[in-house]
Amino acid sequence: MVGNGRHMTDHCFSLIHCSLLSTIHYPLSVVEAVARIDGSTGWCVFIAGGNPLLGAFLSDEAAAEVFSRDPNVVTAGVVLPYGRAAVRDGGYLVDGHWSYASGCQHCAWVFCACHVFEGERMRLTASGEPEVRLLFVPTTQGTIVDTWEVSGLAGTGSHDVVIEQVFVPDAYTLLFGPGMTPQGKLYESPLYRYVLYASFALPISAVALGIAQGALDTCMELAQSRRSAGGTVPMREQPMFQVRLAEAVALVRAARAWLHTLVQQTWESLLGSSEVSFAQRAELLLAAAHATRSAASAVDTIYTAAGATANYRRSPLQRALRDIHAATQHMGTAPQQFESAGRMLLGLQPLQPLILL
Repeated sequence: MVGNGRHMTDHCFSLIHCSLLSTIHYPLSVVEAVARIDGSTGWCVFIAGGNPLLGAFLSDEAAAEVFSRDPNVVTAGVVLPYGRAAVRDGGYLVDGHWSYASGCQHCAWVFCACHVFEGERMRLTASGEPEVRLLFVPTTQGTIVDTWEVSGLAGTGSHDVVIEQVFVPDAYTLLFGPGMTPQGKLYESPLYRYVLYASFALPISAVALGIAQGALDTCMELAQSRRSAGGTVPMREQPMFQVRLAEAVALVRAARAWLHTLVQQTWESLLGSSEVSFAQRAELLLAAAHATRSAASAVDTIYTAAGATANYRRSPLQRALRDIHAATQHMGTAPQQFESAGRMLLGLQPLQPLILL
């Protein structure tokens, strides 16, 4: 699936164009199923399937241009405000350098997050916070910088993107922060009123669970005939291996069950009351972070239980180990999200307000 250029091949990418359907459940299952085969491909499916949600917050004109002209369009982008958008008549002049633009080499459009400046003064929101806008730019107007030399999820092509002095019409931008609401006439489905941040964090945990399930599949197959060094019986008959395998299976299945239960509950709340509560958002954030951590623990356990052969580059287990620990580094489900979820469970504001979107 992944070529030597540290990104997916064009042929493979053409096969995974993914759109979110009427609920969040189906895409999570798809992402996990693909990541079970290959973590990098699962990650790119998540990116390609999640980014179109942002079309709901663009003008009808821009949403149609970006997402409707080509039904197989793919977008990439970064939501951290590494750029500067200077106010101009009718739009913004954009400069910036963004890292981690997964799948950017296959994209027609990139979106970039910027702080907004009026002259030399940073524009603030009504609450006094710096205003952040996402701006959609044709990929041809930016530069992709080949930086993706990494150990895990190496096939995602998450290179840097540089944009210099590019004018972006206001219609192709959206406010990114509290108060953003779907506005397009083509985006009336409840899906576009679901927790926006969770729609990006939840697939990360789905990728992690898929990687872990793939590692379990490999280890189960290996155990049927493989003997440990100096051993005389297959691994499947060794008590300690049996214990470790059971522990890993429990970690993955329990995390998956909790995650999907909460998604179902919050989806039903959205349909019934048109909102997902603060407490439910806290649980979603916690379940996503927990699933990612549990998946990583399961892969660590299986990798160790499999013995020295897992270290060979030909072994899917060493790739699973590298991929899962790349996934744990993403801010969406990183360890600090446990602190943020804990704050919310206590009635305090989260460390990052994105979960409130």
